[in-house]
Formats: sequence, C-alpha cells, structure tokens
Amino acid sequence: MQIKKTYPYLLILPALLYIGVWILYPIGKTFYLSFFSAPTTHSRDYFFVGLRNYLQMATDKIFWTSLWHNILWVGLSIAIPFMIGLLLAVTLVNRKTRLLYATIYFVPMTVAFIIAAVVWGWIYNPVFGALNRFFEYVGLESLKRGWLGDPNTALLAVNMIGNWGYFGFCTLIILSGLQGVDPVLYDAANIDGAGSVQKFLHVTLPAIRHTLYFLIVYTAIGSMKFFDLIYIATKGGPHHASEIVAVYMFDLFIRQGEINYAASLSVMLTLIIMVLSILMIRFLYEREI
Repeated sequence: MQIKKTYPYLLILPALLYIGVWILYPIGKTFYLSFFSAPTTHSRDYFFVGLRNYLQMATDKIFWTSLWHNILWVGLSIAIPFMIGLLLAVTLVNRKTRLLYATIYFVPMTVAFIIAAVVWGWIYNPVFGALNRFFEYVGLESLKRGWLGDPNTALLAVNMIGNWGYFGFCTLIILSGLQGVDPVLYDAANIDGAGSVQKFLHVTLPAIRHTLYFLIVYTAIGSMKFFDLIYIATKGGPHHASEIVAVYMFDLFIRQGEINYAASLSVMLTLIIMVLSILMIRFLYEREI
C-alpha cells in the first residue's frame, strides 16, 4: 500500500530534480546575489547592501533606455509579424496548397538567429549591402544609410531581422485556428448579406480570438527576453541605440564584472515579464466574460 502511494512521486522525481537544479536554484541564487555587492568587479567577497542595487536603477539612464527599447521591441514584434501572418493566413486558408505555402513561410523560423544576424548584416552593409544597392538601382540614393550603424535605424533594422524569422510562425498558428472555424458561420453570414469585410470582422476574428490571444501573450513574453539576435548584430550599439535589458545585463555581467547589479536587473526583468504576462492574460480573459 505504501509503495502505491509513493510510486507517483518517484515517477515525477527526475522532473522535479531537473526543475530544482536548472531552474529554481539559479533563480534563487540570482535573487540572493541581488542584495549583495563586492569591493571590486569580478570579486566574490560579497557584503550585504539591501536594496541599494535596486535603488541604483532609478538613476541608471542606460537601464531606462534599454527598458524603453524593450517596450518598442515588443510592440514591433507583435504588430508587424502578427499583421503579416494574419493577412497571409486569411489568404491561404481556402487554397489547396496552403500547407505548402505555410511550410515555405515557416522556413525562416528554422534559421538560427546567429546565422540570420550575419546574413542580414551583409544585406545591411553600407558599402556592398543589397539593400543600399537596391535603393541605388531604383534611384532612391537618399534612403541609403548604414542601417546597423545609424542610431536612428539600428533598433528597427535588427527588429526586422527577428520579424523576418517570426512571421511564418504567426502564419502557421493563425492558419491552424482558421481551419477550425465552423463553415456554418460563414453560410449564416452569407444569408444575412454580409460582405467580405463584415465576415472577417464579425465571424473570422471572433472565431479565432483564442489563437490571437495566445500569439499576443507568447510574443510579448518572448520579446522581453530577446538577446542573441541583438547581441550578434549590434551588441546593443551604436551608443546603446539598440540595447535592451538582456543585452545590458550581459554586458554588466561578462564585460564589466558587475555581477550583483546584473543580478538585480535580472530579477527586475523577471518581475516585469511576470506582471506583463499576468496583466495581459487577465485583460484578455476579462474580454471573454
């Protein structure tokens, strides 16, 4: 009898150990380090400073700039690939070749961000890049610029690399939601004399709202944690023009050795993501009531 009671716990023990060692312990250690400081960079002679690291953020201009860039990144990552994915999915849903096109659109998602950053770095190159060559060819030389080296365009240019790899995922997810819409709803709309736009607004969008909600929340959370693409493409430059909080944390931890302050930034970013997720989920859930 005792064995039957303990057997389920033995089955989940490996998963609990994995979560404890690789997730819970690092989170706890980071939270612990955020309340300490050290006499010099890269030092391990920690001493307790309470909330000093968190109070330091209030006057850290780079942190607030990075956080603002995070917000812009989330907005762009939701708006652009989301709208492109929705448009493509609606266009493909009634085509027999929709799975073929959806697969083609999804291919950029399989490309590692490191590879994408290198290739798009060539495209954005101000000397021999394909984008500036294109503008020169069509007579729009005034639009030529160093896309990743210009503070005014660096963040948008890097975000377009991420959007290029993400719109296919949005297309595939929305397409799967569209295929689950009951055709009877469209038949009823036709009987009522609804046009294409009315059917899209009053039938299609309400029918796939759960799919759209999932994409919005998933994209927002993922965008707040972005790191590798920006670091490879610009390392947060020029002059912090494309820096987000994760890149700033990495720079503090690895380059500057400010381990404790970087830990406090990590805790703050985690709290921001948690609050953002809760607010978005609650807002979207209340719309269902």
